[in-house]
Amino acid sequence: MYYNHNLRTNLQEWKNRLAKSGSDQFPHQLKYFISNIEGNKILRGILDEAVTKYTYTPEMFEEYLNRLETGDIYGMSYENEPHHAAHVYQFLKFLVSEGEYELHMSTLFYGQSFADSQNNVIETLITPITYYFHDQLEKSSSIIYLLEKYKRRTEWFTRETLQAKYSDAQKNYEQLLEDDLRMFLFDQGIDYPFSTPKSTSGRADLIGAIDTNDPLILEIKLVDKERNYGKNRVCDGFTQIVRYTNDYNKDAGYLAIFNFSPQDIVFSFANSNQFPPMLVYNNKSYFFLVINLFDHASASKQGKIETMTVTEEDLIKQSAE
Repeated sequence: MYYNHNLRTNLQEWKNRLAKSGSDQFPHQLKYFISNIEGNKILRGILDEAVTKYTYTPEMFEEYLNRLETGDIYGMSYENEPHHAAHVYQFLKFLVSEGEYELHMSTLFYGQSFADSQNNVIETLITPITYYFHDQLEKSSSIIYLLEKYKRRTEWFTRETLQAKYSDAQKNYEQLLEDDLRMFLFDQGIDYPFSTPKSTSGRADLIGAIDTNDPLILEIKLVDKERNYGKNRVCDGFTQIVRYTNDYNKDAGYLAIFNFSPQDIVFSFANSNQFPPMLVYNNKSYFFLVINLFDHASASKQGKIETMTVTEEDLIKQSAE
């Protein structure tokens, strides 16, 4: 969640540098902006999702340029924000494909002054991309916020009730956990229905609003030493959400891990200082949230703390097999 906030701040800073630059620095700042967004795995993943759905060829842009030059400035319409962002990003790349970043000199963005031309470039090509990024990052942060809220609610208030249901269950352990999370999300305003549709990779535990253009991919796994549910379950869950995000062409997936064992689950990732832990794999973002449901003794009686460490190598190795 904090990482997404920093990304939104960085995006605004990169755009501000463009807006504040002089005519001699503007091409360098434009190149810097493109390099920054393409070099960030999360932003690149968001862009790739939109571009995959709305792909343009150089020939299509040649025709688009001809329309613009003949005054047909209203010839382009967009289905939605991803379509708009995908189009202007690919058009931007088309315009600078020869290494020419002096777009403020182009007749396409001509103004009465450098400031006018500069603003035309930014508002036409940059603003739609940054708006799309901000909205996508905000959606991800909202989902993470709800999952964090569920974690606190469960650990603080409903742990004993869920423990009792789990202990009494003879099978379908993950189903009762899914039902609990499903009800919480519904109460928080995530629209019904949630379904578990079958894709080429099987069925995800929870896919929210699958009938919309923006489904939520969430897999549930449990860890319980008494049932021999260990690190392998976490790795299996990661493999599944990787496949589901690919099946549904999503740039983010979520793994909720219900921990019934007396141990801490630690994720050793490059971005391990953030909460919840996040792993970027194949330009997609995967978030891991642990809900601790073991009935711990008081701190003075716990003794040595047990730890189960999950590394990037653990997850990626199994996912690649």
